[in-house]
Amino acid sequence: MKRVSASRALSWIADGFGLMRSQFYRLLLIGLILQFLTGFAQAGPLGLLFILAVPALTAGVLQAMHMVSRDGVPPVMTLFVAFQSSRKLLRLFMLGFVMLIAGFLAAGGALSGALESMDPELLGALERGDLKTLQSADPQVIQRLAGSLLAGLAVSGLLAYFAIPLLWFSGLPLGRALVSGLAGIIFNLPAFLLLVVGMVLLAMPVGLLLSLLFANAAGSTIMTLLMLLVIVTYQLLFLGVQYFAFRDIFGIDGGAAEDRDPEGQLLA
Repeated sequence: MKRVSASRALSWIADGFGLMRSQFYRLLLIGLILQFLTGFAQAGPLGLLFILAVPALTAGVLQAMHMVSRDGVPPVMTLFVAFQSSRKLLRLFMLGFVMLIAGFLAAGGALSGALESMDPELLGALERGDLKTLQSADPQVIQRLAGSLLAGLAVSGLLAYFAIPLLWFSGLPLGRALVSGLAGIIFNLPAFLLLVVGMVLLAMPVGLLLSLLFANAAGSTIMTLLMLLVIVTYQLLFLGVQYFAFRDIFGIDGGAAEDRDPEGQLLA
């Protein structure tokens, strides 16, 4: 692990754009498949399984980006490459469980005190997944719910940001990956603060574009598809930035990470 200057954050964003340009359609296809699988997050037990599998699927996307950075063309099935390694897959699923618990605790902490004053009928509807009830909810309640969701996502994201590539590329045990990942962020905090600012600034025109598309998306398959493409493109940029940040701070072994799984078997 090394310290980098704050300005490196801008290089990560620029490199992320460059990586996407070199194999945009292949990466977009992988991202669309991942987005399709995200739909299972709404489906009960399958949703829980998907949440636990998020680190493994993210490792697959990072592996695809690693291949692109070495002038390769990643197969679509690279998304599932982590499932070929039982040892690392178990660690990635354990990370998914840690992220889930940490996210719940953070969201619960952000909501502490608000649940007691919340309408029991509204609370029951939310527990059943009936989001339509939010239309009649108090705006302050909606703000607290949104804040708790963001808190949960932020904590989970911080834990996973470097832990996923450390588990996949570096082969660290889960505990060391979590500690090293958080240390990498803390020791390079100026760069990550600038990175957050840069990604938020990029998210503003993306959000505006999505709002315009959403306003015209009623009954339009084309508009809905365009919204999906915009979302997936931004997600790919985010993961590309994550890849370059990891490579810059921790490095990636020149040994063929893209050619072998952790048990030494050749990947298709």
